[in-house]
Amino acid sequence: MIALLVASTALVPADFRVESLPGLQTPPSFNHYAGYMPLGDDHGTSLFFWFCESQNDPATDPLVFWTNGGPGSSSVAYGFWTEHGPWRLERNSSGAVVPTPYQWSWNLKANVVYLEMPTGVGFSYSDDATHYRNITDATASADSYAFLVKFFETFSTFKANDFYVTGESYGGHYVPTLATRILDELPGSGINMKGFLIGNPGINSDWYYNVNEYAFVTFMWSHGLLPSPAYDRAKTVCGWNTFLSNCSKDFTHPSAECEAATAAALKYVPSPLDPYDVLAPTCQDKTGEADAAVGEYTPALHALRRKYDLDLEYDPCLSRLTAEYMNDAATLGAVHAQAHYTRRWPSHPKGWSYNEGVEGAKQDIALLFPRFFEEAPHWSIAVVSGTADAAVPFLGTERWMECLAQPMTKDWRAWYLHGDVAGMIKNWEPQLSLVTVKGCGHTIPTYCPEAGYAFFDNWLNGK
Repeated sequence: MIALLVASTALVPADFRVESLPGLQTPPSFNHYAGYMPLGDDHGTSLFFWFCESQNDPATDPLVFWTNGGPGSSSVAYGFWTEHGPWRLERNSSGAVVPTPYQWSWNLKANVVYLEMPTGVGFSYSDDATHYRNITDATASADSYAFLVKFFETFSTFKANDFYVTGESYGGHYVPTLATRILDELPGSGINMKGFLIGNPGINSDWYYNVNEYAFVTFMWSHGLLPSPAYDRAKTVCGWNTFLSNCSKDFTHPSAECEAATAAALKYVPSPLDPYDVLAPTCQDKTGEADAAVGEYTPALHALRRKYDLDLEYDPCLSRLTAEYMNDAATLGAVHAQAHYTRRWPSHPKGWSYNEGVEGAKQDIALLFPRFFEEAPHWSIAVVSGTADAAVPFLGTERWMECLAQPMTKDWRAWYLHGDVAGMIKNWEPQLSLVTVKGCGHTIPTYCPEAGYAFFDNWLNGK
């Protein structure tokens, strides 16, 4: 049992090798590994990961680290099973939940490791329960960096591969703070860092229920979901006329009048509505688990709903099969998770909390980017935004990226998929890109699978 091995025992890839998965009819052509990686810290922390070697050329293809957001969402529950992992789950004619091959998996082009981080997310745990309290961005990046050190010790043949950090949503905090920690440790870490990519990222004040609602309210109005008179009043009272052009103005402390005007506008938002993709149908298979899932795994959305009394029907239908499959005894054994199965996956342990103040969710991550440009100009940095996402609207993302004031190298233009416009792209020095994906939601590979693979493939190939 991996979680019980003492720190002095050297782990090897074979300790994590997944020999088979329940219900999988055809063995994969690639090796994959899962289990608990002990960090060796004072808290007795072990983080659960799932690592899939590339289906192309594992020895030379890049190694990609993936994290989901939340804060508190499982990278296995979402990134692996519902976005770009090698399988999807479906219920067969016998009623069993089984994995089926997925044609747009990111491991077609790369070695991909999915990490459940920080501690207390998914199967990941600490022996010291105090480590679950008041988790900050610094705590999360420390956990992730410690994992990478142990991972490269164990999977040492991959240390020379080009390395990229990727994520989405609250990954707008996780990814740059981890990149900063890697930069702090270079060159001693030996990590061959080449850049990072973040999808629909919460960075500063550009995302739902952080510190202002300009992007959220403007998005809803521009998509015909609230009336112009109510929007115009909020825009006037809140002083949003210069939001996109005045980078020095502080919009993060709205007045009581602004908040009242915003609330009056948002009362028109209809339901049911998926704020993560306003163009998508909502889940109609209602259960009592829906609100609990929103509160635990998307806390900012839950706060928005409470603040404005919105009836937004976000209900993670896709992940219901995932929980059923991952909590099955046979699956737990196959992925080496049974050694510390103390709560129903992916629920957090009692007392788990993430800091919503200046050390956590309200930290302005845009302030980290100038250091990347100065100290790592060779890094390729891409921000990808689905244009149907109301939770982290592209309007706010475009604003903070323009406010970085980097010299533009290529202006706003289209990129294509099968001859049609797939979205837009803009580039700045040194290697910074904003890519939009037309008509896609918050988790782009879920809502638009082929486009979700295409932007990843383009980025890795320098397109």
